[in-house]
Amino acid sequence: MSGPRRGDRPAAVAPSPRRGRRRVAAGPAVGIVGPGRAGLGLAVALGKAGVRVVGVHGRSARAVPRGVPPVTTGAVPPWLGEADVVLLAVGDDALPALAADLARAGGVRSGQVVLHLSGALTSEVLAPLGAAGAAVGSMHPLMTVGAEPARAARHLRGATFVLEGDFEAVKAADGLVRALGGVPAMIAPEAKAAYHAGAVFASNYLVTVLAEAERLLGEAGMGPAAAREALLPLARATLDNVAALGPLWALTGPIARGDAATVRRHREALGPEARRLYDALARATLRLARERGLPAAAEAALLTALAEARAP
Repeated sequence: MSGPRRGDRPAAVAPSPRRGRRRVAAGPAVGIVGPGRAGLGLAVALGKAGVRVVGVHGRSARAVPRGVPPVTTGAVPPWLGEADVVLLAVGDDALPALAADLARAGGVRSGQVVLHLSGALTSEVLAPLGAAGAAVGSMHPLMTVGAEPARAARHLRGATFVLEGDFEAVKAADGLVRALGGVPAMIAPEAKAAYHAGAVFASNYLVTVLAEAERLLGEAGMGPAAAREALLPLARATLDNVAALGPLWALTGPIARGDAATVRRHREALGPEARRLYDALARATLRLARERGLPAAAEAALLTALAEARAP
């Protein structure tokens, strides 16, 4: 790959101290491959930030939000030579083949920057493009992008973007992140899988846990809309407490109190799959409670409750 690497940075994510938002009046031209949620969301957000988006490319044409160029199709984006920075907004499994195809087609020029958006993969997956002369890197937004790309600009403002790769690629990514009003942070390539797993816990698995909570309230007699309306204020208040106090002191509930009898009642009420999920989360929660000073006797009682077989 071209350019010096930044892989000698510490594994822990260290946000940059410069957080100011900067509107780019005349910066690099950006092209995006992948008109999904992330690709279209970034196209909208970059356009609102004053960054010129020269094209969006996909396997088939589709509708785009106002201000985004029409989706082009075909083997190679027709705008590829015009883009200073190319963002590959495709799934992880598609990246190796896409990088190989673009390199084989010969459309990538020396000095161009190619960035992928994967949180788990490193810039090594873009090695064919690096060999073709491009500076390669990754720029992962630590933010969920919903089904409405028009909201992406608001969601991405203030979000952390984790960067790694060739020096010139990281430099270009840093500029785009600041234009979006985001916070750039460096990470060592070998730490990406652990970093991304943490992101999955904070977002994807949070959705799963809330869906299970909604299902259980349904079993208790609430309709889906009423259950969601009841649960979301609780979830939001919990996140507010984590923001204000940190996870250790935001923790409440039966495990934080050492209430083994309540844990038993919960487990008896749950089906096999929900019970397995409950037990796994309970043991993880117990580690937090122990760190906060849960008495040894209470911990032992909770572990006993979690080890009991379900009554016939």
